[in-house]
Amino acid sequence: MLIRLFQAIATAGVLVVTTVNVAFAQNNINLESDTGDVKQRASEYDYIFPIWGKDVMERGFDVPYPAGANLIGMYITQPIDIGQLQLGLNGGPLVPVPSITFGENSSTVYTGNLRVDLWLFPFLNVYGMYGIAQANTTVNVTTPIAFTSSVDQPGKYYGVGVTSAFGVWGHWASIDINWAWADLEKLSEPVLTNIIGLRMGHTFPLDNKGMKLAAWVGMMKAEVASVTNGSIALSEALPPDAVQKVEEFYENYQTSEWYSNLAKWQQAAVDEMFGKLSEGQPLQNATVQYDIDKALAVPTNFLVGLQWEINKEWLVRTEAGLFGRWSAMLNINYRFRI
Repeated sequence: MLIRLFQAIATAGVLVVTTVNVAFAQNNINLESDTGDVKQRASEYDYIFPIWGKDVMERGFDVPYPAGANLIGMYITQPIDIGQLQLGLNGGPLVPVPSITFGENSSTVYTGNLRVDLWLFPFLNVYGMYGIAQANTTVNVTTPIAFTSSVDQPGKYYGVGVTSAFGVWGHWASIDINWAWADLEKLSEPVLTNIIGLRMGHTFPLDNKGMKLAAWVGMMKAEVASVTNGSIALSEALPPDAVQKVEEFYENYQTSEWYSNLAKWQQAAVDEMFGKLSEGQPLQNATVQYDIDKALAVPTNFLVGLQWEINKEWLVRTEAGLFGRWSAMLNINYRFRI
């Protein structure tokens, strides 16, 4: 009955995860094989950031240009769990409805993201990001009415983050932490997500003009704000193929096998919720308030990636998420000095 309500909530979690999957460390802090060139450039170092950058280059380490602009495209698909649910009708109190159960739910997202970043120190990068996304969410309701629905929904998101990175003789490691908010029209407020990503890799020089190839593996863990609330008109919540099923169920729900198998307190909760409907009012004209617990079915996944550093200004990256939460990302990065 409330399928699009659940789809909006599930989609919010997907959008948030998408934002954080595109926030990863710049991987071009490495010890160059030709330290003479790096030291020569250190003697010509005349820009503000990163702080202590000249000292690091004098020791033989290369550092990236401090400021960057990133255009990022991404695809992601993942399962989502929907847990404890409270519902109210027409402004009535929220009541727990554990008797509505779900099957497997999944979301697919295509997103574009703009990210700007700055290396404050050779080991510390800060960034902000803004993106838009098109999400498709498939939800399976198993009881009291069994049906499946799929809906497309746009959204936007924004966030901030910090990356710490260090290199040792051509190898490097990075730790990324960021916070992002997904904003959807069916939610009363943006959904917050916190992400921690770990990556380790190696950079291979391709020529003596600064071209390099970096490869890495890693893992990422996402924590999504578990409670989402808001309201929605049932006229928007009823997919066409489920309208007749829902109306028939509502007219006779107290004689259904599902209702008779509920505990007394569960029956009272269902009666209280439906009791807010005016006599003779069509069900689809009602408004529902909701409060729902949600979670990522697979909060942690593995990462593999490649970066082609064409020169100091232009870099191209790709990264894939594996095992449970599957994703593919392409990033074009332009860097400049300030």
